[in-house]
Amino acid sequence: MKLFASRFASTVTITFFCAFFTYGIMLSANAKKLELFKLTQLFSAEAGSSLTIADSIIANPLLYEGLDKPVIIVPASNGVISFLDPDSGGKLGEVKLPTPINQQAQLIATPVLAEGKLIVVYQCLKEGVRDSHRMVVIDVTSHAVDKQFPVLTITAEKAAENGAGKIRFNSATAFSHAALKYLPRPLATLGYVYAGFGNSGDVQPYHGWLFEVDLDAWLKQGVKQAIRNVLLTTPETDCPVSMQYGTQEMICGGGIWAPSGLQITEQIGQPELLIPTGNGQLDLARHDYANTLMRVQPGLQFDPQCDDNLCENFNPSQPKEACMASCKNLFIPRLATGNKPLKPANGECDDKTFAECLAWLDYDLGANSPATVKLANGQSVVVQPGKDGGVYLLDAEQLGKQYDRLELVDVCGTASDPCKAAWMGMIVTQPVVTYFENQPIIIVATFNPDKSHAAGVIALKIAENNGQPKLQRFWQFPNPNAPAAMQSFRSHPSQPLITTPGKSKQPVVWVVDINTHGTLYGIRVKDGRLVAKQQLQGAGRPDSAPVVYEDKLFLPSVMPDTNQAMLEVYQINLAE
Repeated sequence: MKLFASRFASTVTITFFCAFFTYGIMLSANAKKLELFKLTQLFSAEAGSSLTIADSIIANPLLYEGLDKPVIIVPASNGVISFLDPDSGGKLGEVKLPTPINQQAQLIATPVLAEGKLIVVYQCLKEGVRDSHRMVVIDVTSHAVDKQFPVLTITAEKAAENGAGKIRFNSATAFSHAALKYLPRPLATLGYVYAGFGNSGDVQPYHGWLFEVDLDAWLKQGVKQAIRNVLLTTPETDCPVSMQYGTQEMICGGGIWAPSGLQITEQIGQPELLIPTGNGQLDLARHDYANTLMRVQPGLQFDPQCDDNLCENFNPSQPKEACMASCKNLFIPRLATGNKPLKPANGECDDKTFAECLAWLDYDLGANSPATVKLANGQSVVVQPGKDGGVYLLDAEQLGKQYDRLELVDVCGTASDPCKAAWMGMIVTQPVVTYFENQPIIIVATFNPDKSHAAGVIALKIAENNGQPKLQRFWQFPNPNAPAAMQSFRSHPSQPLITTPGKSKQPVVWVVDINTHGTLYGIRVKDGRLVAKQQLQGAGRPDSAPVVYEDKLFLPSVMPDTNQAMLEVYQINLAE
């Protein structure tokens, strides 16, 4: 993971634009067979529907429909949370997150809604250094901090491997980037919230932390009982580094930082957490689980359930296939049969194993969130993208069982076209899943920071090969053979979003290609055909998740040149 301060420090204005206009789509010879959509931009500043704040939007907007009047919630990086009317764009209220005197709030992780409450985790900066991490509960109805929940300061201490000391949660080297997740509990009024931490820029020493917060205990017993359980991904006290980024040396690390956060699924009626972790130290003997996908039940007591005999003398740089396949609750990324080696053109990985190359190039598994897919035969599988441009297909019951790895995007850079930002990788997203003719379609947004390799929105199907599920390309937009495929999707796009607009019967996936002026694409799911295209007022915002309400798309964006943030809003209508 690489996160830089320049992405977060800016003076920003959120403005609602509205000159109503219609986008016309160039029709091909057979385009009349398509349901085409026009997009109308809503809420102009001239109409008096504008909101100005002093920072960027990194956490994603949310839609809350639990009131008589739905609201759009916009969390800004400076800790000001705005509540907006989705029909008019007008501001209904705002909350400023509480901080100690002379400190600043920094809000990066997407909050989560739970029973009319908005749970927010944020960091408090003292002279630019993270001094503490806090969690608060906001009442969505009153647009105010809920005083029934005293401010919770995040703290923890865990025993190191083999009892050799303690590891304390260090505010200065912890960073909350992953979206919070909510798990209701039977017989409980509220439930659990999960908050993950890594560190920005991979600056050592740091670890991956996951906190399980019991909202009911917090409400009834106060902050001392709020943190129910804690998971530490790399229980090491010694994190010596001799290079700029410790993850290149595969030491400590293991941050929980995917923008979409961990995923909560259900197996045989029981909830479980699928937790992708970032680069760092992987050593089964020492209980270090960096750069893996972990399956944990509520309570956060983790057992990878790997075969001790097969995993004896574990080699972190090149684990044995039999050992990795034996793990029930742990997935370790590796190549599949037929995959070509991960070899960037500059030769950086020529003398490295696959695991070493992932660490060296910062291609950590923890950049992406997984998706669980139900196949037509009733089997469940997990689709886990990698920052390296590949997508892994795993058995949902035994994560170590890898059915397939399909490379969607070539490694960035060529001998004549060096990769300008190798650390970005080629995939940072969460797949979206829909079904067509009873078959799952998995959609992944990709990119490539060079000028030589195609990237874009890629749809996959899961075929059967000798009784085993296997990933299969379905369609790609733009067409990889078209010139546009080398010019668009050069940096992190938005997360994909699937809707079925208005009276249409066809699902459409929406994604924003980030550029000086971003482009919003609507792509028909059944065949990858373009059905809508709109140039944005601003650049869009990398890794953002659009929000939809009554065929209105709400998109975080940034005005070119001024770095003013905005929420752009577009109405989707069938073209006449």
